[in-house]
Amino acid sequence: MAIIKNAARQTLGQLIGANNPPVVVPDDSQRQYAWGKREVDTYWADIQKFMRARRTGIQASSEYFIGPIVTITDDKITTRSLLDGQQRLTTSTILIAAIRDTLGTMASTEARVIANNIQRDYIARRDGRHSHPQYFLTLSLFDRDFFKDYIQNWNEATGRMAVTEQPSRPSHKLILDSYTSFKNHIISALDPIQSEEDRLDWLDELAECLVKGLVFVEVQTPTSSDANEVFETINSRGKDLSTVDLVRNFLMEKSRNDEEKERVNNAWRSLLDGFERREDIEKFLRHFWVARHGDVRSHSLYTTIRKELTHRFDAATPRYEVRTFAAELQNASGRYIELITSSTGVESLDSLLDEVRSLSADAAYPLLLAISDKVPYLQMVRVTQALISYYVRWTVVGRRESTLLEEKLFDLAKQISSGLSTEAAFEQITHWTPDDATFQSDFAQAPIPRSTQARYLLTVIEQHLRRNADVDDVVVAGATAVHVEHIYPQSPEPEFRLDEHSTWINRLGNQTLLHGRKNRIASNKAYPEKVDAYSSSSLLITQETGIERLWDFEGGGWRARGIEERQADLAKIAVDVWPVGARSDGAL
Repeated sequence: MAIIKNAARQTLGQLIGANNPPVVVPDDSQRQYAWGKREVDTYWADIQKFMRARRTGIQASSEYFIGPIVTITDDKITTRSLLDGQQRLTTSTILIAAIRDTLGTMASTEARVIANNIQRDYIARRDGRHSHPQYFLTLSLFDRDFFKDYIQNWNEATGRMAVTEQPSRPSHKLILDSYTSFKNHIISALDPIQSEEDRLDWLDELAECLVKGLVFVEVQTPTSSDANEVFETINSRGKDLSTVDLVRNFLMEKSRNDEEKERVNNAWRSLLDGFERREDIEKFLRHFWVARHGDVRSHSLYTTIRKELTHRFDAATPRYEVRTFAAELQNASGRYIELITSSTGVESLDSLLDEVRSLSADAAYPLLLAISDKVPYLQMVRVTQALISYYVRWTVVGRRESTLLEEKLFDLAKQISSGLSTEAAFEQITHWTPDDATFQSDFAQAPIPRSTQARYLLTVIEQHLRRNADVDDVVVAGATAVHVEHIYPQSPEPEFRLDEHSTWINRLGNQTLLHGRKNRIASNKAYPEKVDAYSSSSLLITQETGIERLWDFEGGGWRARGIEERQADLAKIAVDVWPVGARSDGAL
């Protein structure tokens, strides 16, 4: 059970005020700044509501409880290490800085004096002109310098920030976005206020609401393990719970020396610098674990990791060290980024990885990650071809249970990590893949309502047709101007509307590819009005797959039978495009 030294009511001004011990986010805990527009806008709306209630003078409206924070304090409480509450304290400091900067741009001397006082009392102060500033809130190493540069290092003489650090991480952009959002909110609130005196009063009231009205409960603990236990308990049901953050905190807790802690920090730098979004880091961490241990749900990932690693780290005869896990994580993250961005350097594999991404086939990545740890990228081509065919035949066209496919692939990834050969994995995937007769039958009847999947299927068929015709395929590959066209329109004229319209509209036999301008010309028109767009297209799937069968030239209307006929022909081609196992063209 966690030991709690004290739990005390603290205003924001007491937590980050000049006469109180500074708050420091330790390098061995906490996450980076993570609040986005929704959280920041909600925070602003709450503060505005609180300001209005506070004006009533009612005692019950004089304070606004914003939640608990968890700190690790020394016996004399000369410093406070912040484990939980970073997002709220950081966001509050950003808002205080936005108030300071707004005051700094006003013409009056009084406004500049108030701005400087806010800086000295609640953000940072200097003991002399050439002394280093003392910051009342110091973030962890991943955001520390950027936060100082953009938020805290205020020049009292110029009323500006130095701004020499460049944003290099997603959290840096979020800090900038939060500051910009608060500045815009303040400008909008001040816009209807005419006199500068009234504007000063409003800004002064806003600052007072923050530093005197916002109330926290500071839970003080003696050690990091106590703080971690309280942190996990508080966050067990809240948004602040982050698997990535909790895993890092756990690894720091289990680190036996500074060297191991630095190894963990190096791994986390790689994650933060390598991925563009926090969501991608969360996804990688799950896929990394699944690749080694089999399926685990996102909501139980941290619990599972903690339990398994605790057992391994605490074994009487150490079989596994924190530094080892951190190194494996860092190494895998580099390969994972290359897989999801199709940047392995092997052209044939990168082309296949583009297909995986186009299909949004996330279930494939744990297996690909596991294989990439065992063989060179060049040797992954054949099994990746088989994997794509399995996914297309089973899920996209066959519309079979996707969770069953996931279970199989996740278990296969675990087997690969445990020593199963890549060739054995290839054979297993081939065994699972629906046979040609089944696939052709499925394809001939399949509706494909998702435009991304329809575009993928039609594009790969087009590339196949061009290879067989020995025609350059540059026209399609990577061409963002190529769009999916519904031949029988999505919104036809009433006199041309087919019975069971919704049945036919998303059948693949009713879809083709057109370049953007031609697609706009052809939209929602009857066939005779757009036949020129089809006949002049450079795309073979539009020229040579019998689109004219969809129109009854004698009766002057659309033919549902024509959709079936064209789709049946596409199904015959599809058997060769997505074969069981490896593709004949370029297979290794």
